[in-house]
Formats: sequence, structure tokens, C-alpha cells
Amino acid sequence: MYRLLLFLRRIHVFLIFLLLEGLALYFWALSDTASGARLLAVSGGAFEGVYGAIAGVEGYLSLRTTNELLESRVEGLENELNFYRNYFGDARVDSLRAVDAFPHRYVVARVVRNSINRRENYLMVDRGWLDGIERGMAVVSLDGFAVGYVEAVSENNAICVSMLNSQFRVSGAISSTDHFGSISWPGGDPRMVRLSEVPKYADIARGDTVVTRGYSFRFPDGIRVGTIEAFETDEATASYNIDVRLGVDIAALRVVVLVKNREVLERMELEQQTLEQQSFGGSGDGA
Repeated sequence: MYRLLLFLRRIHVFLIFLLLEGLALYFWALSDTASGARLLAVSGGAFEGVYGAIAGVEGYLSLRTTNELLESRVEGLENELNFYRNYFGDARVDSLRAVDAFPHRYVVARVVRNSINRRENYLMVDRGWLDGIERGMAVVSLDGFAVGYVEAVSENNAICVSMLNSQFRVSGAISSTDHFGSISWPGGDPRMVRLSEVPKYADIARGDTVVTRGYSFRFPDGIRVGTIEAFETDEATASYNIDVRLGVDIAALRVVVLVKNREVLERMELEQQTLEQQSFGGSGDGA
């Protein structure tokens, strides 16, 4: 014990340095969502073996639930494919598939790290740029509910901003009326998010379905979010604040689907280029 104390005394300056450096990185990450996600992606690369092993054990224990979801999803997709074949004919469906006519690409990934009890929560998945994953891709559950979006990507992993993140924003709408607003997480209950800025003349009711709108670019149109639990009028803005119960339990996620929408990613790049040009005061003279 005495030797241990002597050893700690010799390296105490180094230990204090590591502590202060860790605190600095922690508070830097908290100050900005994108910075925090990039930091997690870097650290995740170092510990991906540990996270993968833990996720493997958890995944094995939850195989029954995952398989039931996969079976239900496959059954639904087979029925849709059968409908299109009967309606359009086998040759037409095969030709569409051959020319890659659809704008979306789907990648299934395992969740290897997750959090729900912080103000800024993330998921780490075991797919990275080697698998075609890009920043901005939407993340949905196996049964088709919104989960989050990809914020940072490494070689074999990606960090996704969860809907349970105080910085999360996406455009949402009430499916029955198409009135839209902004979806965010106010904190607290991990099963609830808030849809705000919906005009108070909108005809809404408890139990109505809330879906995503493509205005925010990150999600395709019509991805289910959940159902209306309660709502109240904000007289200052003449709009509703609506509590939405999520259709997926993010805390229980083991497998997710990453959705790549090529058109949306192109629009995001165009918007980013425009903002950069404005910030640097583009010449505007066509030269």
C-alpha cells in the first residue's frame, strides 16, 4: 500500500493533467452537438470491440423480439411486392429494380451504444463509411418509426443523434390534416417528444398520428413518429404545443435501419454551400 502511495505521488501531476484534459473535452463536446458526435465517433473507434461485444450479448438476449419484428417487416414487404407485381407485371417491376429507379437505399445496423438519460443522447451503430453510411442519413426502427439521424461517421461506425436529444429538430405533421410544425424533445420522459408551431385552428385530436415532413431534409416524407397524447394552446404564438408519444421505445433498440435519400443529401449539400457562400460574402457579380 505504501509503495502504491509513493507511485501515485510521483505521477500525480500527470494524473491531474489527464483529469483536466478529460473535463475540457467533456465540456467542449457538451457545447456543440456536432462536436460531441465527432468526439464520440473518434472514441467509439477506439472502443468499438468492447461496445460490439456488449451489443452482441444484449442482441442475443433480445433475438426473439428482433426476429418477430423482422418477420413482420418481411411479411409486409412481400405483400407490397406481390401487389406491385400483380398491378404492374413482373417485367415492369424487374426493369425498375434493374435501373435503380428508387431514390432510397437502406442499410441495416446493430445498435452498439445508446443513452436516454442525458440532455443530449446518441446512438452508435456498427456501420460506417465503408458500408456507404453518410452524415445526414435518417435512422428508423425495424417497424418504420423515426429514431434519429447520422451526425458523424468513422470507418466502421456511425454516431446518430437520437430523437431524445435537446438539439434534435425535424419537421413533422399531423397525418389526418397535414398541418405541420417542428418536432423536438423537451427532456424528461424518453417516450415523449413535442410537436410545436402547429396553428391553433388545426383540427386535431388525441390519438392522431404524427409523421415526418421532408422540409427539414433529414427524413423522407411520411415516416411515422407516434401519436398525439395531449395538447394545449400557446396564446403568445397562436399555435399548439402537442405532446407526442413515440411509436418506438428508443431505450430498447437493438437493430435499426439507416435510410439514404440521394435527393435529400444533394439538397443538404446545396444548402450548405449556399450558407458558406453567404457567410464569406460571395461576389455576386458572376465572375
